[in-house]
Amino acid sequence: MPYFTVKNIRLFYNERGKGVPLIMLHDNGGSSKMLKTEIRYYSKHFRVIAFDLPGHGRSDRIHDFEGDFWQYSAFIIKKALVELDLTDANIMGTSGGAIVGFHLALDQDLNCRALIADSFEGLALPPERAKQKMEQRSRTIKINFFRMFFQYLHGKDWQEVLRSDASNQLHFAEHKTVWFDSLEELNCKVLLTALTNDNMIPRAAEKVKLVHDLLPNSRLHLFDKGKHPAMLSNKKKYRKLVCDFCCKQ
Repeated sequence: MPYFTVKNIRLFYNERGKGVPLIMLHDNGGSSKMLKTEIRYYSKHFRVIAFDLPGHGRSDRIHDFEGDFWQYSAFIIKKALVELDLTDANIMGTSGGAIVGFHLALDQDLNCRALIADSFEGLALPPERAKQKMEQRSRTIKINFFRMFFQYLHGKDWQEVLRSDASNQLHFAEHKTVWFDSLEELNCKVLLTALTNDNMIPRAAEKVKLVHDLLPNSRLHLFDKGKHPAMLSNKKKYRKLVCDFCCKQ
């Protein structure tokens, strides 16, 4: 299986297809396995590289981490992209992966052609919202189907993965809260997508619209139907939207 080692962290990635690179980034608590069907589809049009974020899926675990997990993940993935000669690429992330995608797109060492950011929390993660997210997850993992799903994504230590991720999110919310220092420095075109009634993120469309208002070179698309995340519950429309957006000059 393909791995890249950065700062003693083995980062798993799934590569498939040919052409312009498309970097795919999953949500916090997930892994690239949750994007399996999308990797297969987009590999018909792009050279897809789907990473497992540090501490997730088949990537190495990170212990006692305190800091900005999303910025750290972007730093690790950026190092891998440079070494793999994949610095000229499209980037697509969903939820927490979208936040990592923003950090990558802001990095001056990379040439982000287009950023697609789906179903994310907007500009900040306040402490009360982080606690609410962890309460949602605690209820979810009591359901046997989701326990089996998380084990499929991460393996036998899935509970430790989720505990570590919860700690990262709560620490960030209490010590930093705001995701980005300055989005105005983002130069690439951006496609922002959200659900008008996201079952996981309160006021998701409103939060993403605030980001849209800050970015003159962005496009906002809202989906009226489906469950979180939009890219998976509206696959057919979403795929066409992404392919059209990335190919348009």
